[in-house]
Amino acid sequence: MPKAPLEAAAKAKWIWYDHERNYDLINARMQARRAFTLKSVPKKCVIGVTADTRYRLYVNGEYVCRGPARGFQSHWPYDEVDIAPYLRKGKNVLAAVAHNLGISTYRYLHQGFAGLLVWGRAGGKPGGVDLATGPDWRVRPAPGYRRVRARLSVQQGFQEHYDARAEGGDGSWVKPAYSERDADWRKPWCLNFGCMPWHSLEPRGIPLFREELAAPVGIVSESSGWCDRSHLEQENLVRLYLDEKMKWRASDAKAARSAEWTSFEVPAAGGGRYHAFCVDFGREVAGSIRIGAAGAAGGEIVDYIVTEAVDGHAPVMYPPEQQCHMAFGNRLVLRAGATEHEMFDYWGFRYCIVIVRNSRRKMKLKVGLRSVGYPLDVKAAFESDNEKLDGVYRMSAWTQQLCMFDAYVDCPWREQAQWWGDARVQAYNTFYLSADARLLARGIRQIGAQTAPNGLTYGHAPTIAHHCILPDFTLTWIGTHWDYYWQTGDISLWKEMSGVAEEAFEYFSDAESGGLLPYDDRYWLFLDWAAIFKDGYPTLYNMLYVMALRYAAELSKLAGDRKRSRDYAARARRSAKAVETKLYDRKRREFYGGLSWKKKPVRNDTPHAYALALLLDLVPAHADGFAERLLSNVRGDHDHPVQPSPFYMYYILEALKRRGHGAEVVDCVERWWGDMIDRGLTTCEEGWNATAGQGSLCHAWSAHPIVHLSNIMLGVRQTAPAWKEILFSPTFTHAQTVKGKVATPHGPVGSEWRVTDGVARVTLKLPKEITARVELPGCKTKRLRGPKKASFDVVLGG
Repeated sequence: MPKAPLEAAAKAKWIWYDHERNYDLINARMQARRAFTLKSVPKKCVIGVTADTRYRLYVNGEYVCRGPARGFQSHWPYDEVDIAPYLRKGKNVLAAVAHNLGISTYRYLHQGFAGLLVWGRAGGKPGGVDLATGPDWRVRPAPGYRRVRARLSVQQGFQEHYDARAEGGDGSWVKPAYSERDADWRKPWCLNFGCMPWHSLEPRGIPLFREELAAPVGIVSESSGWCDRSHLEQENLVRLYLDEKMKWRASDAKAARSAEWTSFEVPAAGGGRYHAFCVDFGREVAGSIRIGAAGAAGGEIVDYIVTEAVDGHAPVMYPPEQQCHMAFGNRLVLRAGATEHEMFDYWGFRYCIVIVRNSRRKMKLKVGLRSVGYPLDVKAAFESDNEKLDGVYRMSAWTQQLCMFDAYVDCPWREQAQWWGDARVQAYNTFYLSADARLLARGIRQIGAQTAPNGLTYGHAPTIAHHCILPDFTLTWIGTHWDYYWQTGDISLWKEMSGVAEEAFEYFSDAESGGLLPYDDRYWLFLDWAAIFKDGYPTLYNMLYVMALRYAAELSKLAGDRKRSRDYAARARRSAKAVETKLYDRKRREFYGGLSWKKKPVRNDTPHAYALALLLDLVPAHADGFAERLLSNVRGDHDHPVQPSPFYMYYILEALKRRGHGAEVVDCVERWWGDMIDRGLTTCEEGWNATAGQGSLCHAWSAHPIVHLSNIMLGVRQTAPAWKEILFSPTFTHAQTVKGKVATPHGPVGSEWRVTDGVARVTLKLPKEITARVELPGCKTKRLRGPKKASFDVVLGG
């Protein structure tokens, strides 16, 4: 960490409203404010801010940002924010809401303490003001929140219940004119910087979220009826919704839409009754829902619940007792007159069910969204005269962006967990879209920071999910060090984390038997959702082991650790030989699923094994047969008896590309991913024909057509670390015109071609620092050095 921020932070105190800050923290919220006066407004005013678990920051009543990024208390992340644009001459107020979950989840490990920490100075000396948290701040438990609520899902926190009547509902406490007369405001209890559990701080390392206001596109349907008699006491709002068995009809409500809100009139339903609306945001989104109301008598209830799909007029919703106990719903109780409220969490969804209960007068309601996501600077593009492929690329790119917050997440809806098998595919998607490797580097460090005593990493981190230790994801984690090096040319991350990798390899080495890894029933061997043999000595697991050892050997060599490199290389050769001799039937030219515990072959013919065999060059004499097996799969309709999920299709399609089957890959992408578009999806689903409400409809492990279309149709493939060299070799298939860009650390590589009368006119734009090997049909291979723009005429079919 830079020295200056640490020195400034050391003067600040961790603050909370209760001196017993490890008591009664479940779903606890604190409001904190610091009023101060400025004689002049500084041009710049950078403050540091963090909280455990999280915060939302305001200056003079304006929302600024949220944070921190997920992390570990031993080196807790902090944010730096320039608040100068929000300051004014005279009285100012810096305010924050801090929320402590009080429990551990799939992205947070609770350590029994809560706190807010701010440091920085507004203006220089003399006349400036020290803003550090401490006795000058005032705090209180955030009024209006009902703390004990149902969980959102197994993986996440709590439903939110907020009664706007408790503090006026106008948010005035974050404004300078507000007076702290309420006896509940108090001086905070303070702890010194560097105390446990926050032994030290680390910079966020990634940008703050991109947050923008948006509005639904319209109202799909509405319903009305009697509230269930439990509607005031029911803890789980989704359970309540399902118990009411609403009958949905086409809506005739007239909605007015602006950039920030969609507004509509809500008729008086009467006591004990509801009127509900299903609003559509037009596509999958991720963010915090905003609700506003005008003309309320006070005490009306607004429940809002999200879903990813509708069936006709009815939102698709499954009982929360199924599928991870998912129940994404909140409650807002209105004050008299006007109320405006924004939920603290951010969710992924498309449709929002808004239920107004006990309204005795007509009123106006408005719904909006503050979108939340990693600020990905997309520098890539893909356009063609094939509308389906264009749609697949756009859908994949949007999916990837929605699955990026402070980490790569499996989905923005159900879990928001940093699953590392997903992250590997997502990282490649990101490289091709923006060349940004920061989220991958941060994730590599976080996965390496939470391990079992025997060295295995957790499947995601930070996490409470002790049942989610996946040995195959540990092997994937080792492989992502290579991905980071290949993208950036930077070997320092491997040097930093190689000790963690070595501890993991000790577990695998101890488990080996005759060069093969056995299944360890203490852990979850995932491999894929498909029905792969996972008992005994699984073939796919052992292939992943060979892959990880080879990566480790090469990385250790690059890092100058020749001893470890030789050791890893020798183990990789031994394991590869064991796979070829013990897990492959040469007569039938077929991989077994693995060996039983008695070392007997088990038949389980899966595409997965042939893909990895091609990627690892195992049994090379039979490679053509392996490719043909994969081709027979992709030529069908994802109906193989052991069909790889969209996640594992990344490796299937990568293997086919390496064998020169680019046209077949594009054909598969057009049909299989195009089917998602035909079914009305706006993002890539988790599994083929995923069931909305159970399987995720926004899962970036399925968004890899970004990579395939860039490699094949744009013809841009990386062939050296840090993109110093590329192969430029477009496949002229499935379109007559193609134009696009692929992001690299040196700037975008541009590719364009148009086929006219059997001749393809091809253009390549190379940025500085990149050398391209140009291979085009019927043309002599050329090497070009950027910056360069070159054009070629290619006679097709000759």
